[in-house]
Amino acid sequence: MNIRTVLAGALLSASAIVGAAASEDGHGGASLDRELRAYIAEHHLTGDAIDSRKLPIPPLSDPLPRLGKLLFWSKGMSPGKDVACVTCHHPMLGFGDALPLPVGVGANNPNLLGPGRKRVDKPGTFPPFGTGDSAMPRNSPTLIGLAFWDQSITWDGTVFSTTGTPGMSGVDGRIVAPVDSPPVRGMFNNFMLPRQEYISYEEKFKAGMPISSGHGMFPTAVNAAMRGKAYGGVGSPQTPGATDLEVRQKLAARFGGYGDPNEQFAKNEWLPLFRAGFKDYQSPPEQLVTANNISIALADYERTMTFTRTPWRAYVRGDSHAISESAKRGARLFFATVEQGGANCASCHSGDFFTDEKYWVLAVPQIGRGKTDLNTIEDGIDDWGRAHVTGHRDDKYAYRTPTLLGVEVTAPFGHSGVYNTLEDIVRHHLNVERAVASFDYKTIPATGGPINSKFAKDHTQNALDMLRSQREDKMPGVIRDVELTDGQVADILSFLKSLTDPCLKNNKCLAQWIPNASDPDPDGLRLCAVDQRGREFLPGSCRRSNAGR
Repeated sequence: MNIRTVLAGALLSASAIVGAAASEDGHGGASLDRELRAYIAEHHLTGDAIDSRKLPIPPLSDPLPRLGKLLFWSKGMSPGKDVACVTCHHPMLGFGDALPLPVGVGANNPNLLGPGRKRVDKPGTFPPFGTGDSAMPRNSPTLIGLAFWDQSITWDGTVFSTTGTPGMSGVDGRIVAPVDSPPVRGMFNNFMLPRQEYISYEEKFKAGMPISSGHGMFPTAVNAAMRGKAYGGVGSPQTPGATDLEVRQKLAARFGGYGDPNEQFAKNEWLPLFRAGFKDYQSPPEQLVTANNISIALADYERTMTFTRTPWRAYVRGDSHAISESAKRGARLFFATVEQGGANCASCHSGDFFTDEKYWVLAVPQIGRGKTDLNTIEDGIDDWGRAHVTGHRDDKYAYRTPTLLGVEVTAPFGHSGVYNTLEDIVRHHLNVERAVASFDYKTIPATGGPINSKFAKDHTQNALDMLRSQREDKMPGVIRDVELTDGQVADILSFLKSLTDPCLKNNKCLAQWIPNASDPDPDGLRLCAVDQRGREFLPGSCRRSNAGR
């Protein structure tokens, strides 16, 4: 059966979509099921992105992800011992931080996560307040489904694979990190990195590392995220002082109990955990507790965050009652092209992981510091998107298509986190120019630092101009306007909510990813996460020695 023929006949108009699916005699529902199942068969969907994995997902109970879990929650991962990986990726905040722009170093309360987390604003604060920008450039992406990325991670693909082989998470190739210093000889690097510092690939990375390991590896050396002023971190791009690699190596020496005596933890019980995690009981700490092994352990923990047991999965596997009629109508709108009366969402949000892993211009309002490679105040806080990595002007303002697994719990939305609701970001996709014209920049909280209000509209207009140019050039795949009724938008939202694993809304279930009071605290630096009222996110999970510290 040809799905295009099926959908072309069924999706004659927007009113036909709603009318057929809402018929009271039940025939519309049965017809809708047939159409969706034809699409599912045509596109070989299984409902579960795990099925495409050739690199196995480790059980959370294994020693290596357990080690990664403890590292993830340790403030020892930051040079100043005030930021942990979980600071921006808490399980109960959709594995993000529920903020438009993250607040990394310099928070007035390092343990306060999510809404209410603020940077200290005083002389000497670093990164500095001023120039009307926030310390961090982009919204914290969720870790949900991190194991399923094969080509790249981060909004602009700061870390990507030389192969991108489906199902392999990059382990069959090499990691490319163009903006990480020092640059690797013979690989693509950002033109701003000093060429005299070239090193070999083997000096920087370990063979067989998944691209997800870059998520635990690189933020530790980012000034505004975790590094702060440490080791000469006083600017971006890298200024004189320790390179990004050297920062990671200094942190590894601290965890391994070797190196500079002045850098050591007062308490250090990490070595036995590394030996168990890597099943290595012979190597000296200098060879075992390395920057790369820390990244691999973190990646193993983060790769367990799959959350694919969704209602949509159950529907794809044969349970026609697993999702509502509204969600089914939304699925049809989601998968159908504009010509077929749909919204064409699946042209980018494709497959069981709901992403093509490509980069597209959407002109989501730009409010943050951004990432460019220019030194003027105005252009230096613009955000060039993928072009920051590639240096190609044609890549300006393009960002990677996010997955939609668990999207319901990952607000706020967009690379700049400007949309608070799922409906807001959906409507932006339906008519970008209208959304930009009506956007109220005053709705964005400035908790992480002053919002880039002076240039925000100009930078957003730059992105919109790029989108207009792509449309005029009839660029394949470029987003197009779609007119839908309020009811149809509601149906799409129902479908998107069917992509939420119930575990993501159940704190008892999420507790598996949160250390409890009886778990080891190898350095005494575990972050005790509290909300803006001072309440523990998961009552009873913090040790007394960590509470409020």
